[in-house]
Amino acid sequence: MEKILLADDDRVVLFTLAEGLRQAGFEVVEAHDGMEALAFCQSQAPALALLDIRMPGLNGLELAHRLRDETTVPFMFFSAYGDEEFVRQAVEIGALGYLIKPLQVSAIVPMIRTALARAQEINGLQHALASNRTIATAVGLVMRAEGIDQGAAFERLRRQARTERRKLEDLARTLVEAENSRDG
Repeated sequence: MEKILLADDDRVVLFTLAEGLRQAGFEVVEAHDGMEALAFCQSQAPALALLDIRMPGLNGLELAHRLRDETTVPFMFFSAYGDEEFVRQAVEIGALGYLIKPLQVSAIVPMIRTALARAQEINGLQHALASNRTIATAVGLVMRAEGIDQGAAFERLRRQARTERRKLEDLARTLVEAENSRDG
């Protein structure tokens, strides 16, 4: 059973979502604010965190930054606000989804399952990156050339490999060989 953290300061929303997700087969932990959610994620590492954008103290966006920087917990947002700026920030932080309240559990369960599968795929790719020197070198080259961080560089390579229908390692090898031929 996959463990999901729900973080929202609205107790009615929290209770309703938690019960619905439990009935859908998830183990659910509830947090009433961002600090409580962060502490849980740092100690328990749930499979996914669903974060409200607006919470007192540590809001959802600040919490997501901390989760990204301090843990490996993937996250999605849910909010009453569909403001384009919030959505843009959510994408930049690395959210796996952005849902608008009010939420119907039956409608969000497929999205949660999709996000969980995507998180597992990303985790597997990150492990491959850590164990594959060629991919790591290619990521470094993209980071330097584009002025972006490791996660963004890895994502860019992964998307390019998928678009070109190539294995990530083959694309990485091509990039590294091209760089070596320029240097040599």
